[in-house]
Amino acid sequence: TTGYPSIDSVYTIAPGQLTVVTGYPSSGKSNFVDQIMVNLARSSDWKFAICSFENQPEVHITRLMELYSYQSFYEGRDRMSKQVADDAFKWVQEHFLFIDTQGEEPNTIDSILMRAKAAVKRMGVRGLVVDPYNYIDQPAGDKSETNAISDILTKVKKFCMTHDVHTWFVAHPSKINRAGVEQPRPDGMSISGSMAWWAKTDCGITVHRQGRFVEIAVWKCRYRWVGTQGETTLLYNKTAGNYTENLDSFDV
Repeated sequence: TTGYPSIDSVYTIAPGQLTVVTGYPSSGKSNFVDQIMVNLARSSDWKFAICSFENQPEVHITRLMELYSYQSFYEGRDRMSKQVADDAFKWVQEHFLFIDTQGEEPNTIDSILMRAKAAVKRMGVRGLVVDPYNYIDQPAGDKSETNAISDILTKVKKFCMTHDVHTWFVAHPSKINRAGVEQPRPDGMSISGSMAWWAKTDCGITVHRQGRFVEIAVWKCRYRWVGTQGETTLLYNKTAGNYTENLDSFDV
């Protein structure tokens, strides 16, 4: 095994498509998407624009460096050397661009896509990550939440097809049970404005933590040549934040 997350049996990443990733807070959604980006950048030289509202670029960069090097950036066991850190930082700079979410530019979906379009032209970006959805500025109006989300996803889908970019949209479930209660694995119908999320996405994935295992479930795949519904489990390595495969666990 390579140590890369492999769900090729159910999910093939294709340009021009939209993937929605959901799961409870701290389930590893963002880290899983980071792992996919690092794998694609490493294997196919993909470049990415990242619009992350919950992680500052300097924090996100260190996480990508860890996934790239399989070593920890911080003090402790398996800490990367200065040479490894320098090489990893250079590699991240060459493959990732961060969309500013703290500046004066509004965080509307139109603004985000405009800046992502510039990244496509300037850097040859092939992947866009928006994480998470609920930080996007919503225009005031009389639209229902479902209709507003539907409009956002329509714009994102059009952007994907026009610029041959794959977009990952991270969205939290709308309802979370109290701590200490076992929670069922969420899917597209668990996200606020659920019908739009289910209908508009090409691929839908849930990241669900179960003890030392992380369940990866594909609950929607629009095109049969891209994949099918199914699930697998991965093991999470806390030192470098990467996932290792558990190939015998796949089930359809």
